[in-house]
Amino acid sequence: MAMGADWTGKTVVVTGGGGGMGAAAARRFADAGARVFALGRTMAALERAAQGHVGIVPFECDVADPESVDAALAESGPPDAVVHTAGVNTPDRAMAHEDPSKVASLDSWKRVLDINVLGVVNVVQAASTLMAANGGGRVVVVTSTAGHGYDSYAGVPYTASKWAVHGLLFTARQQLGRQGVVLSEYAPGEANTPIVDKRPVLPGAEHRAAMIQSDDCAEALFFIASQPHCVSLVQLPIYQPFGGMPPEIASPWLESLRMGAP
Repeated sequence: MAMGADWTGKTVVVTGGGGGMGAAAARRFADAGARVFALGRTMAALERAAQGHVGIVPFECDVADPESVDAALAESGPPDAVVHTAGVNTPDRAMAHEDPSKVASLDSWKRVLDINVLGVVNVVQAASTLMAANGGGRVVVVTSTAGHGYDSYAGVPYTASKWAVHGLLFTARQQLGRQGVVLSEYAPGEANTPIVDKRPVLPGAEHRAAMIQSDDCAEALFFIASQPHCVSLVQLPIYQPFGGMPPEIASPWLESLRMGAP
C-alpha cells in the first residue's frame, strides 16, 4: 500500500473533523486527492470546516458510541487511512484543590475517559476490522505529550486518558500489524486548537501564536499516514521540554499562563 504525497482514489476517515487539527487534517488529505469522511458531533461545524473542499464528506458521529462509529464507517466503506483526532478536556482538572470547583467531578471523569479512551477503542476496532478484510490500512491516533510525562496543567483526567491510549497503542500495534494494519501515534505538545479554550486560565495571544498550529498538526498527521511503517512522533513547540510542562517554565509567556501554587 504505497501512499506518499498522492492520495487520489484513497478513502480517509478523520475524526474530530469539525475544527482544529481534525479539520486541518481533513483539508490536507482532500488537497492530496483523497475522499475524506470528516466525522464529528456537530454537522454545522463539519460543514464549515469542509467549505471549499469538494473532497470532504461531513458525517455526524459520536466516537464514544460504537453504533455511531459503525454507521459512519458503513457510509465511508473500508478506509485506506483513519486519522483519529477527537478528544476533550474539562475545566475541572484536579484530584485535590482548595477550590472544590476545580476538583474533577465523576461526570467529567466519565466524559473524558469515554471520548478519549473508549472513543479510540471504538474507532480503531471498527476501522481495523474493515481494513484487515480489505488488505490493510493505516491508523494514526492523536495522543499528547501529557501521556508521555508530567504536565502540570493538562489535568488529571486528561493525562490519565492519554497515558491509557499511549499504552493501548503500544499493546495493539503488533496485533494489528499481523492483519496488515499500520498503527501509529502522534503526540503533540501545546497546540493551538479548540481544546485550549477549555483551560481554567486561557493563554494569551503571544503564547497561542508560539504553540504548534492546526496546520502544523495536519502536516505531521499527513506525513505519518503516508509512511509504510508504524510511526511514533512527538512534536513540541520550541519552548516546551519533552515529557510535559513543569510548574515553572523559562519562557516569555509565563505571566500569561499564571501558573503557580494550586
